[in-house]
Amino acid sequence: MMKGLFNLSHLSAGFTTVLVGYTSSVVIVIQAATASGANPAQIESWLLTLGVVMGLTSLIYSWVYKTPILTAWSTPGAVMLAASAGQYSLPVVIGAFMFSGVLIALTGMIAPLTRALSKIPVPLGTAMLGAILLPFCAKAFAPLTHTPVLFFLLFASYLLAKHFVPRYTMLVLLIASIGCAIALGSFADTDLSLSIATPLWVEPEFDWLALLNLALPLYLITMLSQNLPGIAMMKSYQYEAPIKPILLGTGLTNMLAAPFGGFSVNLAAISAAICMAEEVDSDKTQRYRAVLWAGVFYLLAGIFAAAVVNLFLALPQPISAMLAGLALLGTLMMCLHTAFKTDEYREPALFTFIITLSGATLFGMSATLIGLVVGLLYLRLSATSKK
Repeated sequence: MMKGLFNLSHLSAGFTTVLVGYTSSVVIVIQAATASGANPAQIESWLLTLGVVMGLTSLIYSWVYKTPILTAWSTPGAVMLAASAGQYSLPVVIGAFMFSGVLIALTGMIAPLTRALSKIPVPLGTAMLGAILLPFCAKAFAPLTHTPVLFFLLFASYLLAKHFVPRYTMLVLLIASIGCAIALGSFADTDLSLSIATPLWVEPEFDWLALLNLALPLYLITMLSQNLPGIAMMKSYQYEAPIKPILLGTGLTNMLAAPFGGFSVNLAAISAAICMAEEVDSDKTQRYRAVLWAGVFYLLAGIFAAAVVNLFLALPQPISAMLAGLALLGTLMMCLHTAFKTDEYREPALFTFIITLSGATLFGMSATLIGLVVGLLYLRLSATSKK
């Protein structure tokens, strides 16, 4: 049994999964925490909590069901928070996290909710997400104006890695970014020792506007861009996803972890494929062991979150902007392609995209929510007029 657990292929797949996940999006999570009003110690608590929750849920689900069930933080949710959370206090933001967790748990308990969500057209959901991502991707190119040498060094690293080692593009970019930051003296006063992070409790507060504009979009984004695609990813590899236990378990866990900064943990979609591929193990019944290793590495990343936070907070702002924006380019491209490829949904998706991008508000409702509602109404009207 122990010999089977220490399979090098399983270990390397688990490590690669966590490495890809962190290098491609941890800077976005830190930006979300900063926008929410968290100080450096609280940001450490966020990453500690997320790492521990992702580690434990991945380990428990995969061990119990003997299936590669990988969880991850909601990167699209973090992008939304980075864009929208700044207008609320941290306790109110935490309250929104808790309510989002309640909604996810209820979705696991009430089957019609899952069916209703699955009926929201994918193009509208991706149009909404694409509009949230676009400003972050655009900011990746802002350093071209004031720091062109830095921009070209990092952009060239990104393009070369994309061509030669696509799986490790963000790792190469991160190494190049750290090299540039060292050359600029950014780490001169930075403590990068492997000290253990400390969880910090924030008393939640509840505000109906925050529930409407943060909790509901976070729930929708997590379900539409993470959980439902994660279920589809498992099915594509011929694995049966235990939907109710996953949604109920992650929802309740998110609710409990929220006061410590656990904004949303859900099924992994794209990164999960690393642990499900045939290269991991020719016997598909043994691939869950790769996720067990991913869970272990998640736990380690969470426990030593202090070094991770100090590293990324020390990076100059232009480098952080490029890391976040370039990491999201692939997701943005997928969103735009999915949103506008089908004639039936193209115009409703366009309204959703533009309204979400506009930042407009109405009666306290955010552009994210308005954009999705308008897109759905326009789609319904279009369908009615054709009858």
